[in-house]
Amino acid sequence: MTPFPSEQYRECLGNVLKRPFAITLRSRLQCHVIRDAAKDEVETGEPILVLNEVTIDRGMSSYLTYLECYCDSSFVTCVQGDGLIISTTSGSTAYSLAAGGSMVHPQVPGILFTPICPHSLSFRPLILPEYVTLRVQVPFNSRGQAWASFDGKGRIQLGPGDALICSVSPWPLPTACLVDSTTDFLRSIHEGLHWNLRKSQALDGPG
Repeated sequence: MTPFPSEQYRECLGNVLKRPFAITLRSRLQCHVIRDAAKDEVETGEPILVLNEVTIDRGMSSYLTYLECYCDSSFVTCVQGDGLIISTTSGSTAYSLAAGGSMVHPQVPGILFTPICPHSLSFRPLILPEYVTLRVQVPFNSRGQAWASFDGKGRIQLGPGDALICSVSPWPLPTACLVDSTTDFLRSIHEGLHWNLRKSQALDGPG
């Protein structure tokens, strides 16, 4: 979905170095894993930074994931299905989109909360404000483990009582624009995803 064609990288890089250009500030997620055995202590001192999405899935288990989700101190829901995607708005055109989430302009502040194949007809995706903290926990009565991955890498197993904490990082990632943020976004969903591409209806009746 990058606006710069790879075969023209020399020209594009030269243009960026020679003249002013617009940037898109892309929000990132910072994530911590908390182990039940550690008594609410964070497993790693440094947060895991994510540009697109955090995915929590059932891995090789034949059982549905069972995840308790909280937004700040408020209970959100229990996820029963193949898993959950917590995404930035930049990641809205990636895995979240494939799971039925909305496409969102990358400079809209927010966090996408998208279930993966939920075992419910009424479980719709949410878009939450950027200032909240999400906590996803594997309850003790879960029938199986869960697995978390960060931008498709670094898979971590989550057992009963373990939790994943996600919030928007205070350090966004600046990326260069080909034209500007909105033009690049619309071009990417038209050309990269063929958004709303269809044949025009034929004219009926006499000319």
